[in-house]
Amino acid sequence: MTNPYSGGNDDFPRYEPTDHPEDNPSFGGLPSYGSSHESNEPGYAGYGASPGEFRGKPSAIDALSFGFKATLGNWKLWVLGSLLVGVILFAVTAAESLLSGPEPDSNPDIQIVFQLASTLVGVFVGLLAMRLALFQIDDSRTGWGHVGKKVRWWQPFVIMLVISVISSVVVFLAIGGSFFALFNDADSLSEEELLSAVLSVLGVGLVLALISVLLQPLFMLMQWFAADGDGVGEAVKRGFAAGKANYGQLLLLTIVNFFILLGGVLLLGIGLIVASPVTFLAQAHLFRQCAGRNTLPRA
Repeated sequence: MTNPYSGGNDDFPRYEPTDHPEDNPSFGGLPSYGSSHESNEPGYAGYGASPGEFRGKPSAIDALSFGFKATLGNWKLWVLGSLLVGVILFAVTAAESLLSGPEPDSNPDIQIVFQLASTLVGVFVGLLAMRLALFQIDDSRTGWGHVGKKVRWWQPFVIMLVISVISSVVVFLAIGGSFFALFNDADSLSEEELLSAVLSVLGVGLVLALISVLLQPLFMLMQWFAADGDGVGEAVKRGFAAGKANYGQLLLLTIVNFFILLGGVLLLGIGLIVASPVTFLAQAHLFRQCAGRNTLPRA
C-alpha cells in the first residue's frame, strides 16, 4: 500500500504541519528592535535589519523634500521654534548694545561676555535641535514635549569643538600673519599697496572658504552620528567613512542649503524662520540615509 503522505515515495514520509505552539512564528515572544525613541541604540541601527532601515541610494533632493514637508507640516514646532531662537539672539545682541554704550570699544569686557553668551546659546540650541530633528524623522508627531528629551550633550559637543579649533588654527596660520602685518603697516602703505594687500588677504580667505566647502562632506556627519547614539571615536570613524562614500550628495546638499539660507537672508531675514529648519532637517535626513538608519517616521 502506498503511504498517502509520501508523494509517491514510500521511503521518505512527509510530515504535515501541526498546531504545536513552537510552529508559530511568534513563539517565544522575541522582541523587535525599534527606533531611538524606545532604546539607547543608535536610530534603527541595533541588532539586525528593521523595516525602517534605509537601504536605498542617499539623495540630497529627497532630504530637502523631507525638510520642507516636516517644517511646514510641523510648523508649530519648527517655524515657531526658529522664531523663538531668533528673538532670543536678538535680545542678547540688543542687551550687548545697551550695556556697551555709544562707544562699543570702551567696554571690551562686556563684548567678550556677550559674545561668549551668544556662542553658548547657539551650541545649546543646536544640540537640542539635533535631537529634535532625529525625533522628527522617527515620529511625525514630534512636538514641544520632546524638547530636552534624550539629548546627547557632550559627545557631539566635543566633535563640534575639535572641528572648530582645527578650522580656526588653519585659518589663523593661513591669513593671520598677513592680516596682522597689514593692520600694523597700514599707515605706511600707499593706497595702491594697501589695496593690493587687502585683495591678497581676501583672495586667500576665499580660497580657504572654497576648500572648507569641499572638505565639509567629510566631517559634517560626525556630530550627527554622535547625536544619534554613537561614541565620539565611532562617530568620527563612521562620519568620515559615510562622508567619503556619499561625497557627491553631501556636497550637493551643502551648496543647495547655502542658497536656501541666502534666500532667507535676502527676504529681510524673515525667510530664515523657514529656511533654517528646512536646511537643518534636510541635513539630519541625509545623515540617516547615509548611515542606513531609520528614515520612515511613525504616522
